Amino acid sequence: MTTVKKISAEDFKEWLDGAFIGDPATARSWCERTMSPNYLRHQAGGDRTDFERAVEKITLFRTVCKKWATSVKFFVQEENRIAARVMCSVLVGDGPERKMELMFMGELDDKGRYEYVWEQSSDYTQAE
Repeated sequence: MTTVKKISAEDFKEWLDGAFIGDPATARSWCERTMSPNYLRHQAGGDRTDFERAVEKITLFRTVCKKWATSVKFFVQEENRIAARVMCSVLVGDGPERKMELMFMGELDDKGRYEYVWEQSSDYTQAE
């Protein structure tokens, strides 16, 4: 296995935030820089996103997301595998602000780009 650069919780947060915060016009270049062309994301409940769909979603998120604030509560990396627990506060379009918990697992390719990702997200109502 190729050695993958160690990343920090802050590096992970910066990557995740980049999916929601930024110029929609730069979504494709951001994806090309941070995601493998073989990118594949599975979300609990059945949603599946490949690289091209990720570009579409990130362009949309960056367009309609009015608030995105995250706090990484747990982060670990072992070789090219990452696991994280993230608390999010998000406001999309005209909807209500939501507090969410995101459980994330992913694998990086040999260039340090996200390649395979698994997520579960849910509303978070407990006090921290």
